[in-house]
Amino acid sequence: MTDNTLGRELRIPEGSALTAEDYTQFLEDAYELFRRCPPYLAPSEGIDVLELAHLTPAVPETILAIYLGINDAACNKGLVSPFLPRHGHNNVFVFDPEVYAGGDDVPDGTTDATRILAGFEPPNETWSRDWTYVMIADPARSFASLWVEKGYIDMVPAKFEDFTMLSDSDATKLCTFIDPAAFEHPVNQSRPYLNAARDRGEKHAAEFTIPVKLSGEVDGLVPVMLDLGEKLYVARTDFGPCEHAWSNLHPDSRELAVVNENSAVPLDLVIAKPPVDAERAKGLIPAKGSADMTTDWYLRGMDVNRLPLLHGSVRG
Repeated sequence: MTDNTLGRELRIPEGSALTAEDYTQFLEDAYELFRRCPPYLAPSEGIDVLELAHLTPAVPETILAIYLGINDAACNKGLVSPFLPRHGHNNVFVFDPEVYAGGDDVPDGTTDATRILAGFEPPNETWSRDWTYVMIADPARSFASLWVEKGYIDMVPAKFEDFTMLSDSDATKLCTFIDPAAFEHPVNQSRPYLNAARDRGEKHAAEFTIPVKLSGEVDGLVPVMLDLGEKLYVARTDFGPCEHAWSNLHPDSRELAVVNENSAVPLDLVIAKPPVDAERAKGLIPAKGSADMTTDWYLRGMDVNRLPLLHGSVRG
């Protein structure tokens, strides 16, 4: 017997356009959607296993329910959201604050991650908050050039994601918007059905709602409409952030879609990065799982509330 009674207290973010009742109803609806998808809930798992977030609290449609499974070297998630704001996963480079103090004092071509991401956190407690964390801002700046920069300590590699559409398009319409460079990746090139998915996206993208407060959120991205079981790899061959968003806001949608996400950091990049200095490496635990609070980059990063309103049964 499953239990859909919420046993945790909601932490409603400041400026939210939703009420406690709205959040509870959304979570209950998402729970029922996850129950219909075999990869997720065991018969004994109740609603308290789900995580709830509201990425842009002033925009009701950016509410997000998450079923989080494996979260170590690999990560598996189920996602339900009317509108997923534009974001990418950006490698983070860590420097000695005595060499680069942060703020305006960062390596050329980079930006201080704490200046562009609300709620930025190191990957775990062994990574000092006093260190300087940067992301590449100038595409001409390569990750290899930062590895040899004076004061470099280590790098937190950003994940690649593989999305799978788990809902029938007769019941719900979802359009993913993605960096066109994603289609240069061999994984996506091996999926011939993506040609038809892109055609559907181009034909129907204008039918999907973009919230007024997020106007311009998908500009420059390619629309893709996946059918049941089809996959889209969210990755670039240069290991840079592959920006993406989605809208499930369509007049023909009778319910929300469930999207599965399998993700892991690219092994080629992990192998290539230099070892941490022996003295620094003592006690330093590598980043695991998503490392989302460290590597996520959002178009409107300082407006995004990345702390969950409710934690699920698995943290990450």
